[in-house]
Amino acid sequence: MKLLLVDDHRIVREGLKMILDSSPRYTVIDEASDGDELVTKALALKPDLIVSDLKMPGASVIDSCKMLKEQLPDIKLLILTAYDESEDVFRALESNIDGYIMKDTVPEQILHTMDMVMMGYSCFQSKLQRKKKDENDIAFTEREQEIFQLIVENLSNQEIAGQLYISEATVKTHVSSILRKTGQPNRSQAVLYALKKGFVKVPR
Repeated sequence: MKLLLVDDHRIVREGLKMILDSSPRYTVIDEASDGDELVTKALALKPDLIVSDLKMPGASVIDSCKMLKEQLPDIKLLILTAYDESEDVFRALESNIDGYIMKDTVPEQILHTMDMVMMGYSCFQSKLQRKKKDENDIAFTEREQEIFQLIVENLSNQEIAGQLYISEATVKTHVSSILRKTGQPNRSQAVLYALKKGFVKVPR
């Protein structure tokens, strides 16, 4: 799989290439050192996966990634950063970025996350502090909470039914209830809402 590495620190890029040397699945086809190069090289080279720092000189990485997703829908985007601020994580979610992990992650976990992203999973690692619920928070049943967490983990209704040993129709009923309680039009918006409110855990 063709990989574009993006970081404004050369030593970080060199470190990532050393990690990638242990995996025959990825070939680094080029590197970029700022947000502008990220866009230019991604559009020209059309890599399978971009692993990018978050805050660099040039164009906004999150805004650029959102644009790239629109123009290259098959591309996968993984943010590797030292920043674990909730607003950055939520903006990444809203921009359809596929993964968000920290630079202090062990090499094996970085490779595992890359593999999961390439298989179509959303992988967000975060130490976000969750706010305590107050009296006005939405109340989910235990089953709804269980199903909601599986939705966040990218399971389909059929997969949820199989895992919980219930019918797909029952899952759909609970999903409809979740959408109604959150006031969201679809699963994706409900997930964003729930992550912001701390109703569910960010997948590791």
